[in-house]
Amino acid sequence: MLPDIMIELMKKSMLAGMGLAVVTKDKVLESLHELVEKGNLTKEEAAAMSEKIVATGEAETEKAKVQASHLFNELLHSANVVTKDQYDVLAARVTELEGKLHREFPNAD
Repeated sequence: MLPDIMIELMKKSMLAGMGLAVVTKDKVLESLHELVEKGNLTKEEAAAMSEKIVATGEAETEKAKVQASHLFNELLHSANVVTKDQYDVLAARVTELEGKLHREFPNAD
């Protein structure tokens, strides 16, 4: 199995990334609000920029999730950890083979 320290490190990294995204969004909104107050942007321009920034952030977040998932799977593979899907396939094979064994040798247990 993966050492607990690796799992904790991955959790902390993901949480830090989410926290950074929230802080960044707040800072962007604050900056846009300041630009509107100074008259450098209209409210409509600020709203459009905000939507674009949020959409870009969401796309980047999804991309990061996919990359994190691939990294996690690579770590599992390199640590020689069996995934649930692999376990389920092997369990089904064992059940099938046990059934064949009991059919061919009904008195053996």
